[in-house]
Formats: sequence, C-alpha cells, structure tokens
Amino acid sequence: MINKLLRQSTVFKICNLRNPTLISCHRCIPIMVCQTQRFRHLGHNRIRQVDMEKLRPISNGFKNLMSFKSFCTQNVPERKDQTENILTVPNVLTVGRMVMCPFLGFLVIQNDYSTAFNLFVVAGITDLLDGWIARTFPSQASLAGSFLDPLADKLLLGTLFISLTYSGLIPMPLTGLIVARDSLLVASGFYIRYISLEPPRTLGRYFDPSLATAQLAPTNISKFNTAVQLVLVACSLAVPAFNFGESILPFLWYVTGTTTVLSGLSYVFAKNTYRIITRSRVK
Repeated sequence: MINKLLRQSTVFKICNLRNPTLISCHRCIPIMVCQTQRFRHLGHNRIRQVDMEKLRPISNGFKNLMSFKSFCTQNVPERKDQTENILTVPNVLTVGRMVMCPFLGFLVIQNDYSTAFNLFVVAGITDLLDGWIARTFPSQASLAGSFLDPLADKLLLGTLFISLTYSGLIPMPLTGLIVARDSLLVASGFYIRYISLEPPRTLGRYFDPSLATAQLAPTNISKFNTAVQLVLVACSLAVPAFNFGESILPFLWYVTGTTTVLSGLSYVFAKNTYRIITRSRVK
C-alpha cells in the first residue's frame, strides 16, 4: 500500500497528534525528508517546515524504507540563480568606453588636447548609443548594464577630472568633491551587490556579471549632474585645443559643484534607487 502511494507521487497530509493520522493522495506537491529529520513541505511559492514531533505517528512507518528519501526528492525543483546574457551591444560599447579612460588621461597629461577632445566625443557618442539601444530593443537591455553604464561614466569622468586638474584646467577642490562622491557611490554599488547576493557568497559568484541580483536606478538630479560634468570636461578640453576663451569655465565649476552635492544628497534621501532581484525557481 505504501509503495503504491509513493509511486503515485503522493503527499502525506499530516494531522496533529490529537487527530487521527491521515494519508491522502495528491499530485504535484511532494514531501522531502531532509537530514535534520524534518519534513519540508515544498509549496508553490514558499517553503514551510513542520517539526518531526507532529509527524511521529507515521515517521516510524518509513524508518526502514531506504528509498523513501530518494523517491520523494526526485523531480523536486532546484533553486537556481537568475542569470542573463551580458554579451549585448550596449555592454560592449560600455566596456569600450572603459578601455578609453587610460588613453584619454595619457593624452591630456601629454597636452594633446585636440586628440583627447576627439576621443572624448567618441566616448560620448557610445554613451548615448548604448542607452538608446537598450531602451529601443528590450532584448539588448540587461541588469548588468545598470551597473556597468554608471561605472563607466564615473571612470571616464574621474580620469578626465584628475588629468585636467594635473594640467591646471580644473581646480583641485572640485575634482576632490567629484571623486569623493563617485567613490561613495561605487562603494554603495558593491555593498548592494553583496546584500543582494544570496548564499553561498563566494568571490566567483560575487564577480560573475551574468548573475543578476539587483538593478540600479539613478536619480534625475544625478543624470543632470553627469550631463553638466560632461559639458565641463568638453569645454575644458576645447579651450586649449581650439584656443577658446576661458570665461565660461568658472561658471561651470560652480554649477558642477552645486549639482554634485545635490546629487549626492539625492541618493541619501531618495527611495527606489535600486531594486533587488530575487532568486527564481526553475521548474
């Protein structure tokens, strides 16, 4: 009788000790015995554990059945990480923008401002293009891109601000403010990655870009601040490259500093700046 019930994928509906024990046949929902001697009831959306004390009347009946555990655990859905395809066109453009950073810094330090300006324009085009592709073609959007795109912007702007400060084109306090804010945001991104990564937390899983755990959403003031920083860098490169006047630069310094402080505060008080992706259950 027991073997017949097992082969029909039965689930055992257990009453408490005050009521008679009932064994009834249901399909689709198996019961698994785990090593801690508890029955784990796998439901559709959550796991509910029932203490062994409540199952004592029937647990003795299955004590000598060596195949009970293997039978009940077969075809049980496994918990798998939610992964995604990271080899998309926007991500390739974003990584290419990261590769440009050391070359741009080297050109600025070598006072080759015209070449640096042209390469910076190419980097800006890739920034606009990858965002347009991700929004227009849903198959090209990825959660990894929500991390990589702002990270590439911060690397690009940080490299250029430091190199332009070294060349005397941007004041050091402004560069220090921008680098400090970006460093805190990058550190926050790594922390969000850590808390959104379900156990086991290993280095391999932590640095696996295909493992989707969270999605970032920048604030509007932060987007405006990034645009102002790009304009300031472009003007700072164009002034020595094309012999333009420097009168507009001080104005841009104050605007950039103000928006940098406001954007940093927006991440402190704003809500929904990131969303944690829960692990999916594969059937």
